[in-house]
Amino acid sequence: MGDLSLHEAIFTTRSMRHLKADPVPRDDLEYIVEAATMAPSAGNTQMWAFVVVTDREQIGKIAAAYREVGREYIGEGVLKQPDLTDDRRRVYSKAMHNVEHLDEAPAIVAVCMPGRCPDDADNASGFFGSNYPAAQNLMLAARSRGLGTVFLTLATDYSPIRPTENPSVHEVLEMPEDATVSALIPVGYPVGPWGRPWRNAWQESTQWDRWGSRA
Repeated sequence: MGDLSLHEAIFTTRSMRHLKADPVPRDDLEYIVEAATMAPSAGNTQMWAFVVVTDREQIGKIAAAYREVGREYIGEGVLKQPDLTDDRRRVYSKAMHNVEHLDEAPAIVAVCMPGRCPDDADNASGFFGSNYPAAQNLMLAARSRGLGTVFLTLATDYSPIRPTENPSVHEVLEMPEDATVSALIPVGYPVGPWGRPWRNAWQESTQWDRWGSRA
C-alpha cells in the first residue's frame, strides 16, 4: 500500500479488536518490530524485547490465559460494578471481544522488558517509559501497513489477576524469571473501517503556562 501520512496514522489508529484470520506477512511483522525499536527510551537504555507469536498452538495458550483473567477481571468484576458509567461499560464490553476471541488473532506481539521493573515509581517510570513508546511505534507502523492492533495489558506480568487454571503468558512464552511481559498486541487485517478513536476534546486536558489556565 502507499505511504500513509503521519497525521492520518495518528488520527486513525484506533483499537481494532476484530481481525481477519489472514496471515500477516513475515516482512510486515519484522518491519513493525524494527519501528518499535526506533522509539525513545530513558537514557537510551532501550529496555525492550519482543516475542512475535504466529504459532497457532502458542496463540491458543496465550488466549486461554487471557480468557481466564479477562472473564474474572472484566466479566465478573468491572462490568458488574453498580456505579459503572455508560462510557466505561461501553469500553469494557468491547474489551470482552478480545477476552473471548484472542485465539483468532493471526499474530500477537508480546512487548517485554529484559528485566524486572523496580518496585519504586521513580525507577519504574524509566522501564515503562521505554516500553510503551515502543509499543505505540509498533502500532503506528502496523497502521501504515494496513494492519490493525489493540493494546492489551491483562494477563501480563503486572496484571491484577493471574491465571490459575492455565499457564501464564510468562510461562507460555518460556520467559526468563527476571524478564517481564508488559503488554500484548494482537496484529492482523481489521474487519471494520479505520476511523478517529473516541477521545475527549483535547482542550479538556490542556493547560497553558500554569495549571488551571484552560486552552
